This record gives sequence, C-alpha cells and structure tokens, in this order.
Amino acid sequence: MRVQAEQQLDLILEKIATESSAQRAERCQGLFDRLAAPLGGKLVLFGAGQFGQLVLERLRSVGVEPCCFSDNNRSVWDKQVNSVEVLSPTAAVERFGQTASFVVTIFNGSAARKQLTEMGCERVLPITPLFWKYPKQFMPDLGIGEPERIVEEQEQIRQCFAILPDEQSRQELCDQVSWRYWLEPEYLPLPEHSGEIYFPSDLMKDADDEVFVDCGAFDGDSIRSFLRRGRKFAHLYALEPDVQNRALLSKSVGALSEDLRQKITVWPYATGDLDGQVSFAATGDVAARVGAAGTGLNIESRKLDSLDWQFTPTYIKMDIEGSEPDALAGGANLLRDAQPVLAICLYHRLEHLWQIPNLIHSLSPGYSMFIRRYAEDGWEQVCYAVPQSRLA
Repeated sequence: MRVQAEQQLDLILEKIATESSAQRAERCQGLFDRLAAPLGGKLVLFGAGQFGQLVLERLRSVGVEPCCFSDNNRSVWDKQVNSVEVLSPTAAVERFGQTASFVVTIFNGSAARKQLTEMGCERVLPITPLFWKYPKQFMPDLGIGEPERIVEEQEQIRQCFAILPDEQSRQELCDQVSWRYWLEPEYLPLPEHSGEIYFPSDLMKDADDEVFVDCGAFDGDSIRSFLRRGRKFAHLYALEPDVQNRALLSKSVGALSEDLRQKITVWPYATGDLDGQVSFAATGDVAARVGAAGTGLNIESRKLDSLDWQFTPTYIKMDIEGSEPDALAGGANLLRDAQPVLAICLYHRLEHLWQIPNLIHSLSPGYSMFIRRYAEDGWEQVCYAVPQSRLA
C-alpha cells in the first residue's frame, strides 16, 4: 500500500511539473471568473454567519458589494447583517438565481451547494476560488495559499510523506496536495467524524494521570470535549490570550464542580517562540491571533519551555491560528524530554500541511505522526504526534 501511495504522490508531482509558473498564475487568478461566467461579477453570499461576514468585509476592501446574503437560518430572513439584506434561499433564488453567482460562505458547504443547484441556481460556487482571485485579502491566513508553494517545497512534501506510518495519513497528504493545487472538490473524500477531533481513540491510549494543555482554549470547547469523555486526569492547563474568549472560558470553568475547578489552570498567554510582548488581533472569536508588530494589542507571549508547570504536560493541543510552528519551536525541550502527545492544527496555512509534521519530527524523532481531517476541504485538519508508549 505504501508503494501505491508513493506512486500516487509521484504522479501528482509529475503532473504539477507540466504546468509553467505563468500558466499556473493565469489558471489560479482566473479560476473564479471562469466558474462564474457568463453571469459576471454579481454575487450572492450563501451563509450570513461569522465566515460570511468575514468574506463580506474582505470583499468590501476591494470594492465588491454582494447583492445579498442568503441563509437557511429563518431567524435572519428579511433582516440585515452588516447592512446587507438576508433573504431566504427561495427568495434569493427567485430574485438572483439566473443573474448572480451564489458563493457558499459556510464550512462543510457541499450540502448547501447541492441544495442551491437543485433549486435551479445557474452558478453555485465554493468560496476557495475567490481566495485565489483576491489573494491579498484572503491569503495566506485562511488556509488556502499560492500553489507555487507546493512546487517550491516538493522535497519537504516528500520528507513528510516518508515519516507518515499509515495509509490513511499518506492518502490524506496526497489528496490535500492535489486539492490545494487545483481546488477540484473530487480530490477529497468525506472527512472523519467531527466528534473525534483532538481525541482519536484509534490512535492513542488514555492515561490515568493525563495533564492536558489547551493552547488556544477559546471558550473552553475542547476542555468540555475532554471532560465529556470521562477521562481521568491530573490537571488541565488552558492558554487563551483573547480577553473576551477568556471571559467565556472562565465562565465555563466556573460552572464546573469544585473538585474539577481546582484541577484547571487558566493562563492569559499567547504561545510562541519567545517570552515577551507580541502584537495580537483580539477579535473575541475563533479568529483571534498573533499578528505582525503594530497590527493589534500588545499581550504577553510565553514559550512552553518557560512556563511554570506544576504538572508536566502529557497531552498538548494547539489551535492558535497559524502560530503553531513558533509554539512548537518554543517547546522544543518539553517535546524532547517529556514527549507529550501532540494534537496540532495544520489548516491555517497551506505549507503547514507538511511543515508541521517535519518540524515535530526534527524536534523529537521518536514520535509516530498521523494526519486526520474533520471537515470538508482542508479545514479542521490535525497532526497527531504520538510517543511509542501511548500508541493504541
């Protein structure tokens, strides 16, 4: 099976090599317009939630105003979201189905695309080609990047493939390289069950004295998922630098029983490769992130190696909006000495798909590395690094 996957990767990279840099740039830049033709530039955004509003904001920055939002949520019908009218799917299709392209601005959007197509929309599109059309507005922080990066880093992709021990991980790497290069949906199978994210029972054994570290704890959703499993643990550490998110996290922790609360420590730090002040975009939601200097608030960042651990970590999860490589580098000694299980998000940057497994392997070669995905396209993709003592 490994030979077959290696041959598949070879075929993918050979096919990529047949396209010149100029051809690649022209294909990517023009993909959305080719898909939207002949309806021109009129857009309906299907999905008025957080992601749809982010897309609206970025489109407005280049002078593009959609005709309307549409959404399956009845509570927002005939209202306005950020000064844009929200129509029911029926009303939106009746008014714009033959004159505008419907861009699905929700994650796991295949069902919505099927719904709109069956309702008679002339053009129904995923969001990803729009990223290529407006790269400065949408890339690289939303997981889609320039395909040129795949060409430039083929050797690193092969190195990543070589350290993956199972067929599912190797196949996912191949599928993702194909999808991210061409953005053709047929390259990707259905995702894993989302309820297993960060805690896949088929990959690792439980530990009765688990010390779980949640980097990017948001409102406590991953901690709640951990506790629902009824796992025994010694301590939980939650790192969340966003003030609004941390207030929700503290409220969630505060609602627990006294014995559980005493086993949870909340720290207000970002996690990176330095100790000190960093610039931070505090959004009060899942998009809060460390940014370039001068682009946000100044907050405290800590290396994992510098934190005052009363209990040595045995399991570290990271969903920190693209800062994962820096945070891993800042925990190099911890990874080498303690070898905690790692659950590290890969989907915030295109190149993280191969760079993060390679980085973990370089820091601590004793890990077994796995890649799993819990949403459509490239979203909710996690690298699990499991020490030999914890392999299922």
